[in-house]
Amino acid sequence: MNAIFKKSVLIVDDHPVYRDALSEKLTHEFFEDGIEVVVASSTNEGLELIENTNKQWVILLDILMPGLSGLAGIKVFKERHNVQQVVAISGLDEHAWEPKTVSAGATMFLSKNSTAEFMIRKLKPLVTLQSDYVAINESVKPKEFRLTQRQLEVLNLISQGHSNKVIADYLDISEQTVKIHINQIFKELRVFNRTQAVLKAQKHQILQ
Repeated sequence: MNAIFKKSVLIVDDHPVYRDALSEKLTHEFFEDGIEVVVASSTNEGLELIENTNKQWVILLDILMPGLSGLAGIKVFKERHNVQQVVAISGLDEHAWEPKTVSAGATMFLSKNSTAEFMIRKLKPLVTLQSDYVAINESVKPKEFRLTQRQLEVLNLISQGHSNKVIADYLDISEQTVKIHINQIFKELRVFNRTQAVLKAQKHQILQ
């Protein structure tokens, strides 16, 4: 009997050894949650896999591959309606590339130098996030804003009055990355400051 998956993780990486090893680890971790893990060797192959599916996808995208990759690859996946999150993965310098990938729309950057346990710990909140939590809000008001899970986390912490430094420490990211997320939140909500962002989020029932 075949399992029916409502959500899948797609690993897009042209390095077969790393790709298959990560797939095996994530499959072992997430299978019991009803989450499938599949792989693709290129961005185009990945786009074909998610095309015309009813599942929600979390994309793990190597940002240094032949063909379409990098920041452009992130943006292409983010344009797909059934892509919930894009996570950039790379062996490139984390401090240099995390702000760039987040600015392009990635939820987070994970270094390939990280242990599998560290990556799973970071990915689990994203991967196991129930998509029907968004549907609750949609049943009250049609969806008007597209915020990533990380941006929602930042927005919730802003609503609690936390500073950028506290938010950075709490989410284990840099202050620069927090600023990028906040700028993206302001842009998406079409506001100019933190107070306006919180008020608008409350009005549209975005806050958890």
